[in-house]
Amino acid sequence: MSSIGIKELALRARRTLHDMPELAFDEKRTLKFIADFLKEHTSLEIHIERGWLYAVHREDADTSTAVRADFDAVPYGDSAKHLCGHDGHTASLLALALKLEGKRIGKNVILLFQPAEETGAGAPVCCELFKREKVNAIVGAHNIPGKPMGQVLLKRGTFACASCGMEIVMNGNPTHAAYPENGVNPTAAIASLALKIPHYAQELSSINGCMTLATVVGMQTGKRAFGVAASDGKLWVTLRSEHTELLDSLRAYASSEAEKLASEQGLSCTVDFFDVFPATVNDDSLLENAVRTFSHDGIACSMLDEPFRWSEDFGHYGHHVPSLFIGIGSGENTPPLHTADYEYPDELVDVSSDIFLRILGSDFRL
Repeated sequence: MSSIGIKELALRARRTLHDMPELAFDEKRTLKFIADFLKEHTSLEIHIERGWLYAVHREDADTSTAVRADFDAVPYGDSAKHLCGHDGHTASLLALALKLEGKRIGKNVILLFQPAEETGAGAPVCCELFKREKVNAIVGAHNIPGKPMGQVLLKRGTFACASCGMEIVMNGNPTHAAYPENGVNPTAAIASLALKIPHYAQELSSINGCMTLATVVGMQTGKRAFGVAASDGKLWVTLRSEHTELLDSLRAYASSEAEKLASEQGLSCTVDFFDVFPATVNDDSLLENAVRTFSHDGIACSMLDEPFRWSEDFGHYGHHVPSLFIGIGSGENTPPLHTADYEYPDELVDVSSDIFLRILGSDFRL
């Protein structure tokens, strides 16, 4: 390893990554940088896949714990920018790689570097890992602005909500605005769905005692042509819930209701879903183990009463192996995620990698 200290190497990596933001599945320079860094500074076993990679600290143990970091940026105008801290998440995992050098912790450690978290499409690709390696558990984290630096945020059950974007497209027949009876106008159907879908989400929330939400993010019918009645329309809604099953129920209702209205009013209808995220749900055993570890090591923790409403594609991993996802405070005065002034704090790189190392050093196994 370089004579430069671990902390300085990791901070340089964070700043380099920050200056090369790339969007989902276009992270070619980022992927090369990660691979080159690991080759130059560690002796880890490196596996470069199509668009992602993983590195293994192998001790020929029966237990393997994976730790995941994401590395895509968010859209910013016509380009990209690291406004969610994935540059810091990746740098923290690189710091962990450096700290694992020469250590024996009684288990294999797999460092998973994942693309395309922002669209929810990266984790499904990386689930190929479970066919290639025997993984007993997987751990992930997200920085949380507004919380004290280094404070660990834990949540029993759902940590981050399931969500998806929904697009409903309806088409009828145009007519002169003076003779609306001669055409088929989707406006009433679109407006009805804009009210019905959020109302049904409220019903699901009330009946099941957990947050389920439908937010209309946009709608459009026709165009600014006063002589022609609207003949096409679109509705965009974001659906979310604490539980993936309730999100599925909401999706099914919205689709069924759209098709029903279209049929009744002589409209054609298509329904599509985008950016689909399952709920990120913590394994009870892993969570309790983490609570004991942090308590024993004197790490400040806070147990959340409610899940975060935003989504994380880390939830896909929990369908394969027991998973634990935590929040790590990035400072009470740090600007919110996805805002123009946000930048992952340098201090958090070392803090986060130490938290991961403590988890790995504990008896973190099933």
